[in-house]
Amino acid sequence: MKLFKFLQKKSKTGETDFLPGKEEFRELKGISFKEFLYGRFLAGKSVGQHWGFLAFLVFLGVLYIGNRYQMEHLLDRQAELLQEIKELKYEAITTSSELMNMSKQSEVMERVNRAGIELEVLKTPPRKLEVEELD
Repeated sequence: MKLFKFLQKKSKTGETDFLPGKEEFRELKGISFKEFLYGRFLAGKSVGQHWGFLAFLVFLGVLYIGNRYQMEHLLDRQAELLQEIKELKYEAITTSSELMNMSKQSEVMERVNRAGIELEVLKTPPRKLEVEELD
């Protein structure tokens, strides 16, 4: 297998045997903190074979961060919309109660009198007029 090429050792019979992980550990053991900070460990043999996988991990990390910011933006927008819905609901209730108050008969009569229009309240109920159809 190409992935474990540095862990293989050829025996006298020509077969390859896997070595214990000590060789890999020795290779990683020599990395100092300074080399880690400067990124020199990325130039090693074992890491050089896995650049594609490391690039894939970085790509997934960028997608994860972008997804997180997008979700935060959507949650903020949702909170704003919920607040706006609450305010509009209160406004609708207020407008409805004002309209109900304005449509009372006593309120209508008071406005008519203030406007100076000469209207009177009916003392008798309205009548239904019947009209014959012309054929």
